[in-house]
Amino acid sequence: MTAALPVPPAELSDPTPALLGSDRVEVRRPVALAALGRLDRLRRPYGPVVASGGLAAFLLAPGTADAVPDLLHWLGWGAELELGLTARPAGAPRVPRPRGAEEVPPRPENRCDVPPAVWLRPGANGPGLDLRSPDLLRLLDCLADACARDLMGLAPAA
Repeated sequence: MTAALPVPPAELSDPTPALLGSDRVEVRRPVALAALGRLDRLRRPYGPVVASGGLAAFLLAPGTADAVPDLLHWLGWGAELELGLTARPAGAPRVPRPRGAEEVPPRPENRCDVPPAVWLRPGANGPGLDLRSPDLLRLLDCLADACARDLMGLAPAA
């Protein structure tokens, strides 16, 4: 189990580089908090978790995000359920600008305020779970269950 550190090391103080440089599974923040509570109660490892605004990201080892949809399907949580659980690889390409789009930056009044990223659970030992870890399946199953319960308006699992 990854416990929250009282004072994170200097390299963990700003989670943005870890968030952008890691494969990750993203869910709504309330779903993540429910899943974290259950994972903590069950004493299951889950790796570092970062939140920004209304989303939370469970950081995974490089190369793991591509396998997440197949693993979820194998666990019985297919894409047709539309759970709101998204796997993203590190350095995912940005959406290309439309041809002919102006290169003028947006005016300050049109900018979206993006809340800073914060650690929900800092990672003490590098990236999160990888494909060799049976705990990855437990994490995905717990996240999918929390997403399904949230969609149905049920209380988080004990």
